[in-house]
Amino acid sequence: MKKLLIALIVLVVGGGAAWFVLLRPEAVSQEKLTQDFETHRQAYEDIALYLKSHKISTEITDIPLAGKSYDGVVYEDSAEYTAFMDGIYEIMKEDHDAIISDGKTVEFIYHSTGGKLRKLYGSVIYNGEKKVDGKVTVPLTTDGWHLYIAQG
Repeated sequence: MKKLLIALIVLVVGGGAAWFVLLRPEAVSQEKLTQDFETHRQAYEDIALYLKSHKISTEITDIPLAGKSYDGVVYEDSAEYTAFMDGIYEIMKEDHDAIISDGKTVEFIYHSTGGKLRKLYGSVIYNGEKKVDGKVTVPLTTDGWHLYIAQG
């Protein structure tokens, strides 16, 4: 009886760990990303328009801290720069892993929460155009905002 109980406990713990690693549900969905975009739209716009108008190529992976700078981003004493930095703080404290800009397209990448077999890659992309080259997207607005979700 004792061996059966130990085997059952090991099976439950092993099954739980396997479920967590492989089959845990994913939080990234079209509805969630669309809702997040609408909630934080001003922050998205402040960041994207600043990066695109200044043609800045950079990858932002954390919130701004005092004295912290990002590659390609130069401090300036302007309302536009302040709105940009405030936007980064607002977006990065949510479910985002990175903001990537090549100077023309800005991609806001969401943190994936799913198990290995259910992992999704989601992002909001701004390029000011009707489509994004190399990706099948869903338009969020008519002014160049797109939603991209793919298997991770």
